[in-house]
This record gives sequence, structure tokens and C-alpha cells, in this order.
Amino acid sequence: MQKSTLFIDESGKSNLLLDEKEPFIVTGVILDDQESIAIEGFFTYIKRKYQIDDTKPFHSYHIFENETTKLSDDKLLELSKTLAEFISLIPIEIMILEVDKVAFKKAIGLIDEQQCTGSKERKNVPELPYKILASELFVWFAEYLESKQHIGQVIADSRRAGDSRLLKTLSVCKEGHLPTINGRISVLINDKVSALCFAEKNFLSGGLEITDLISYITFFRVRELLSKNKEIGIPLIWNKIKEKKALRLVTEEEIKEFFGIEVNEVYKDLK
Repeated sequence: MQKSTLFIDESGKSNLLLDEKEPFIVTGVILDDQESIAIEGFFTYIKRKYQIDDTKPFHSYHIFENETTKLSDDKLLELSKTLAEFISLIPIEIMILEVDKVAFKKAIGLIDEQQCTGSKERKNVPELPYKILASELFVWFAEYLESKQHIGQVIADSRRAGDSRLLKTLSVCKEGHLPTINGRISVLINDKVSALCFAEKNFLSGGLEITDLISYITFFRVRELLSKNKEIGIPLIWNKIKEKKALRLVTEEEIKEFFGIEVNEVYKDLK
């Protein structure tokens, strides 16, 4: 049986009590193993062309933004043109989920951070955005695997505390303990998603590097910073990501349904 991999990366802070006006996104990229050698080889060629060390991971922040490691503006513009074409050509599936923290807090009934003190359950409330976005990715991946008759693994960029959250979320999805993820869906995730791995910063994986790039570029879009980075070609890459119709804002209605919040009620751990 053939195998596919879901690569996961995130941008922004998931905590509802931090940077309330800044969005949070989780990016998922599915790559079939039969395509991975060609895609990763193509990406390695791009790194060599622009004299980027191909023995180390491509971290978009270091290439585009870090003052001590970024390329010149002229070189970045040429790199962006190449990466835009690369994104448009490679056979990958993309899902990018965005959360508006203000809307999320309204949906669950979180008014004051004092509501998140006391019990362990209350203290975990600020991290709920990560739970819903990761769960949505697992459902999407499992359904993709079913449609292709593949088995799958998940590789995520290691984020310390985020690692345990992702592991717990996958476990809850498999056990069917969520209002919208149970029955057939939980069985599907349990049957099809067979491994979860966490990659350190020095882990060399073309799939993870591409996911990092897509997440990085999309974060400019959701913060409305594309026009400020036109000279280095960021909008060129975004336009190709946009063509894949991958970005979606999770609505208040979806949040309420996911957590089983009734009309005029609040999230169970805030009661």
C-alpha cells in the first residue's frame, strides 16, 4: 500500500491571551511518497542555484528576514519568482486554517483572562485554537488517505509545548471524544494515520521545508503585509498559493459546533 505524508507547520501564537489582534494559522501539506523524491530533488536544485546550503534545512525566516542570514533584495526577488513557479507546478495538497482570536474568544464565551485560572482544564482553555485547527487537518488527511487508498504519517515541526498538544489532539480524534469527530471519522483517522513524528530544526526534509515556506508566506497575507514586501517578491509566491484555494478562516459557528457549545452557552470548562 502506498504512503502519504502530512507535514504540519504553524505561524503566530495559538494562545488566546497573547497578541489578540494577530492571527494564528496552521498549515498542512500532503505529499505522496511516490512524488517526494522528484519534488525534494527540485527543491534542492533551487537551493543550489541561489547558493543556499543544501545540507541544512531551508528556514524561510532566515532566508527572507533575518538580518544576519537573509539574501540581498535582488536575489530574494529572483528566488521568489522561482519559488512561485515551483509551488504552481508541484503535485501537493494544501490546507491552511486561520483563527481570529477575538472571534474565537467570543465563540467560547471567554471575556476575561481570570476565567483561565484555577483548574487545569481552565488553564488549558487559551490553547483551544490549536486543538480545532489540528483536528481539522487530521480529518482532511484521513479522508484524503481513504480516497487514495493510502496509509499515512504526520511530520510536524517541533514546537516544544506544541508537540504534546498535537499528540493529545491526535489521540482525542482517534478515540472519538469530540462532538464533530466520532464514529466513521474517528475510525478512519485511527486506521489511516499510523505515525506522528516531530522534526527538530536541523531535520532535513523537503516536505517540511516547503510547508514552512507556505506557512511563512501566508502569514504575511493574513497580517496584510504583502504590499510592504513587494520588492522581495513575497506577493508572487502568495499568488500561487492562493490559486490552490488553500486558506480558510474558521468561523464562530464552526468553533461552537466543534466544541459542542449550545446557543447562549459558553465552553464547558468556563462554566
